[in-house]
Amino acid sequence: MRQIQRTNTDPIRQLLRQVVRGRFPDLDSLLSQIAPVLELDKEEDRIFFQATSGNPNVIRIGVKCTVRLQAHAYASGIIIAALSTPNYTELSDSDRQELLSPADRFLTWAVGRDLQDWLRRREGFDRDLDEILAGAGKELPESFLSSMSRNQLIHGEGLFRIACAWIILHEIGHLYFRHISCRGYDSILHEKEADRFATDWLLDGASSSQNAESSRINALFGIAVALTWLTVFNVFLGQMESVTHPQGYDRLFQVLDYAIDRQNEVEHDVVWYFVDQMLFIHMWCAGFNFSQDTKHAYEDPRDHVNHLIDRISVDAEFAG
Repeated sequence: MRQIQRTNTDPIRQLLRQVVRGRFPDLDSLLSQIAPVLELDKEEDRIFFQATSGNPNVIRIGVKCTVRLQAHAYASGIIIAALSTPNYTELSDSDRQELLSPADRFLTWAVGRDLQDWLRRREGFDRDLDEILAGAGKELPESFLSSMSRNQLIHGEGLFRIACAWIILHEIGHLYFRHISCRGYDSILHEKEADRFATDWLLDGASSSQNAESSRINALFGIAVALTWLTVFNVFLGQMESVTHPQGYDRLFQVLDYAIDRQNEVEHDVVWYFVDQMLFIHMWCAGFNFSQDTKHAYEDPRDHVNHLIDRISVDAEFAG
């Protein structure tokens, strides 16, 4: 029997309160309106976040996949801490790699397990983790977390909370709009509507906080972590067959292009550059060839992210 624990929304409420501090009354009103219950699935391996309208409304969360999301968030915290290093862009490649390398273990572990689960369900056979991604079979030692600097850990834990909050708000959006289970064009529209609902909620909460500018950037970082996690499948496996969800890379670009303030040069450059670095790391590990890449031709990091996404969507044959 599946280990599914049904509980009230206190864990969701507490998480969202930490992230959307400026919208407590609105949050309480929203949760009272849809009155969901929370179900935690402790056995499901796949990425599993689901909302089902009914009596009651139900939000289901896979516990195992949230641990992998946390690993992505810690890796992202390491990367953001590295990008914050003075004169980072002027450092040599080896010096930058030294700053970024601690993220490799987290990403290898999390990505390898996500890919293994997908292949097992789609292909019907098991492959060792190290066959899928070298090093993925190793467990993360507890000492690895303790080796992170305080700055890396703070960034990682904050990103994990925001990424989880965005995904949960996405599911709440489905319940708010009373989306019903469907396939094809209508389902794609539902997913995009829920994406915008979650994004608006996080950014409205950030904009009403005391440190609005930094809160907005942190919220955008967290959204980027959640969507980059979903884009990993495209990076390693190419186009995904789905009649219910847009491609991960499409969601990543469309949501951030909607959310990032183009008039705010700092927000625009910092967030797009972070996404640029995250995609590059994943694509490099997946075997994409960058010897002929035209990165330096793109002054705007948004344009280079668009270039990378074009490669993921069109040139999947370059992946290993």
